[in-house]
Amino acid sequence: MQMITGKEEPLKKSLVTGDTGFFSENNLQEAAKWNIELLIPDQQFRRRDPYFDDRKGHKVNRFTADDFTYNKERNIFICPNKKTLIYKGFVKLSRNSGEKYQASPKDCMSCQFLSRCVASLKGKTRMRTLYIPVSKHSENLCDKMRKKIDDPAWREIYSRRMQIIEPVFADITYCKDMDQFTLRTKTKVNIQWLLYCMVHNIAKCIQPLAFRYGI
Repeated sequence: MQMITGKEEPLKKSLVTGDTGFFSENNLQEAAKWNIELLIPDQQFRRRDPYFDDRKGHKVNRFTADDFTYNKERNIFICPNKKTLIYKGFVKLSRNSGEKYQASPKDCMSCQFLSRCVASLKGKTRMRTLYIPVSKHSENLCDKMRKKIDDPAWREIYSRRMQIIEPVFADITYCKDMDQFTLRTKTKVNIQWLLYCMVHNIAKCIQPLAFRYGI
């Protein structure tokens, strides 16, 4: 980062927001090493957001591992409906590895909290599964980030990213049809990107300038 900007602390006092695709323990740990404040939601953060509860097609899935009680002696989890999730072994996940616990399909089908806990697939109800990741670090930053994005104040800040960042990419890739670079080498690609950014900025200026000067 210092090599790119020439500054020792280029992001000091800044808040960096990112897409859910960048949510991982490794990314959060690396940012913490550089003292960079991040706001990157996990892939399920909208399902926990009560704002979307009444929207058509919204899948409510707000129960997390924190809502389940662990019994160390039996190595099981107890769900909010007092049913048991038994240990299924150690599994490798797409972004991590951890311990797998699973409920009985019969218990889930008759559960009063079904809509808050288990998603359906093509009309078929699945049993609840918990993955407890094994952390390589002393502090689990993924859990801290989930709690951070669930805070209404931070969630409101993240919503501004959709207004500021996403329209730029949508305009350049869709409206201006640049879905891939046509040049090679870093220098040429950078020139092509800057040219498209210039065109994007000029287009944004045309309407307000025309309104102001009557063009």
